Amino acid sequence: MPNNPLSERLIFGPSHSVRLKHALATRQLPELSVPSRIIGVGGMPIWNPRISKEIAISTSNHEVLNHEVFFIVGDFRFGNAVLKDPVFKASGRPEKVYLSIDKELINEENDRMMLDLCQSAIESLTQQLNGKLRLLFWDLSIREYQNRATGRYQDLGTYRHPVWNLHDVLGQFAGVAIDTQDILKVGERLYIDSSAHPSLVGWLYILKLLRRDERVDLIKTIQTFDHLLKRLLDKVFAKETVLITGDSKFARALHFFVQKGHFQLPAAWAISPLSRAIDGAAFDHCLFFPALCTYGLGEAEISEGVENVINIRQKLSVKHKRLSILYYDNWAYESISKRKDFLDKYHSKYTRGLSVNLELVTCPRNQAYKMSDSVDFEGMIELNNFLLPTPLGIFEIFCRSVADLSHEQVMALYSDFVSGCYS
Repeated sequence: MPNNPLSERLIFGPSHSVRLKHALATRQLPELSVPSRIIGVGGMPIWNPRISKEIAISTSNHEVLNHEVFFIVGDFRFGNAVLKDPVFKASGRPEKVYLSIDKELINEENDRMMLDLCQSAIESLTQQLNGKLRLLFWDLSIREYQNRATGRYQDLGTYRHPVWNLHDVLGQFAGVAIDTQDILKVGERLYIDSSAHPSLVGWLYILKLLRRDERVDLIKTIQTFDHLLKRLLDKVFAKETVLITGDSKFARALHFFVQKGHFQLPAAWAISPLSRAIDGAAFDHCLFFPALCTYGLGEAEISEGVENVINIRQKLSVKHKRLSILYYDNWAYESISKRKDFLDKYHSKYTRGLSVNLELVTCPRNQAYKMSDSVDFEGMIELNNFLLPTPLGIFEIFCRSVADLSHEQVMALYSDFVSGCYS
C-alpha cells in the first residue's frame, strides 16, 4: 500500500503556467521555494479532463500530498466549444479536450453554462484532493479590474457583471480561493497584454502566493519593486543623458511598459519619436531601434530599408555624441524562428537581410554592443510573435549598450534585483 508523501507540488494553468515555466527556466524569476511540476496548456480550462488524470497519475503511488495543488484559473470561457459537443450535451460531462475561446459562442446563456461547468470541476477537484488545492482566479480578477476601470457593468455606481463577479466566486470557494480583491485597486501594474499575462511584478506577487506567505501585501510588493528597480538603475547607469528613439515594436513596447510601470528609465533618459530625436535636444548617447524587418522583403526592398537607416544614422550622428543602432525587431524575429511554434518562419531569404549583416553595413564602427551579440534570446523575448521584450531583455540591452557590461554581469545584477523583490 502506498504510504510515501508526494513532495513535488503540482501547478496547473493555461498559457500563464507555460510562461511561468519558461520564465523560471530562463532565470527571469527567482527559484520557487518548493520543488514543483508545472503543467500548462494555452487556453486550458480548469475542467479539462487532462487535469484530473494528471493528478491521479501523480498521486497514484502516494497516500498524502505534502503541498496543495495550485491552479492559475484561466478565463471561464476557455473551451466553450464543448457546448457544441453532442456527448457533453447528453451527459453534461466533458470527455474531449477543448481549448481557448470560440467567440461565436459568447452570450450570457452560454457564459452561465461555462461558469457552472467550472464550478462543478472545482467541487470535484476539492473532493479528489481532500481540499488540498489553492485557486488563483487571475483572469477573473484582471478582467474585473479592466471592466471597473472602463466603467462597464455599472448600475448606479455599483459594479455587477451579469454572470461572474469576483466577490461571489471568492465567497463560494472561500476555503480554497486566494483573496485577490487588492488586484482591483492596482490591476494595471500586473498584466502586459490582452491575454492578462502577468507583468514581472505580477509574477513576483504570484511567486509570493506560491510560497504560501501568511499574507501577501500586494501594494507593498509593488512599492518594493519600484524602489529596488530605481536603485538598480541608479547604480548601473551613470548620469549621462540617453535618448531612445525609433519606429520599432521595441520602442513602442518600451513606451507602453514605462507608462504602465512595468519598467522605469533613469532620470536622465528619454523616449522620443525620430523627428524629435533628429531636430530636438542633443544627448550623450542615442539608442536607435529601426523598424526594418527583412523577412518577406525582396532584395530591392532590403536595400531601400538599409539606405533609409543609413540616412537616419547620418542625421542622428550629427546631433548626438554617441549612437548605437539596435535591430531588435529583426533580431527578435530571427530568434523566435528557432522556437518550435515559429520554426524558420521569420527568417529573411537573403543573407544581406540577416541582422548580423544589417549591423555590418549600418552600425557605427565604435558601437560596442549589437543585437547579434546577445547570448540568450529566450530570456529576452516573451513567448509570442508580438516581439514584446521581457524586463530582463530590456535591462540586458541597456546595460550592454550604455554601461558596457557583459552578459554575466547583467545576469548577476538582475538576479540580485528579483531576489530582493521576492524576499
